[in-house]
Amino acid sequence: MYTVRLLRALDYLWRHLDEPLLLDRLAEEACFSRFHFHRLYRNLMGETVMESRQRMLLHRAAGELGRADKPLARIAARAGFASSAAFIRAFAGRYGETPGRYRQRRLMFLNQRERTMRQVEIVEKDAVRVLMRHHRGPYMEIGQAFDALRAVLGPQQDGDPPGRSFGMYLDDQAQTPATDCRSIACATMPERLRDRQVDGFEWGKIPAGRYAALLHTGPYAELEESWDWLYRHWLPASGEVPGATPCVEEYLNAPYDTPPSELKTLLLLSLA
Repeated sequence: MYTVRLLRALDYLWRHLDEPLLLDRLAEEACFSRFHFHRLYRNLMGETVMESRQRMLLHRAAGELGRADKPLARIAARAGFASSAAFIRAFAGRYGETPGRYRQRRLMFLNQRERTMRQVEIVEKDAVRVLMRHHRGPYMEIGQAFDALRAVLGPQQDGDPPGRSFGMYLDDQAQTPATDCRSIACATMPERLRDRQVDGFEWGKIPAGRYAALLHTGPYAELEESWDWLYRHWLPASGEVPGATPCVEEYLNAPYDTPPSELKTLLLLSLA
């Protein structure tokens, strides 16, 4: 019951990122008093509402910084900061570098990516049973579906094995409008939740098979560049043929307690 109510608040928070945060309104969405809502949210999500919102806004800003033509002041304003200076401090505190340096580094990487060598391994993967939450819209916003899975999982209990999180991406962003892109957030669940049924979620599997595996270290906003390298440079030179499984990402740590520069994501390209 608490999960369903919290999911309503999470959905409202994601849909109203560009509006002032009103805790009373979020509590109303979840049908809790403001005091109880904040305590329940923090205990289930592992962070406060304000921390969630800033994480979401800075993640979106990191994606926008990948475009050289978008002024820093406009990105800062959209992220909810009254001044560029405040935005720079907050961004540097989370990402470990200023927005200007982050943008410069990304653009430099894009110009040099053809000369960048990366280690790709061909691996055999077993199927993994997961709880799934479908998402439709920009891939940069799939965090909404992962937050929903986190709410279903709740705090880790004694005896729970380490969880695993995956993303499946069904469309090519270069060919499909961002609003129509389909993706699926996936997470393993402990035995105590194995048969749990929640509206808006379904049980499924990450398919077994051969995959080309590339480890990406850094912000999620830069994942598209690693996928681009894998398809543009590694695949044609490898002699391999892509398989039928959509693109899969396994998230080896989590943005809730890991700086973006230290996030580790395993990119898995299905092979025939």
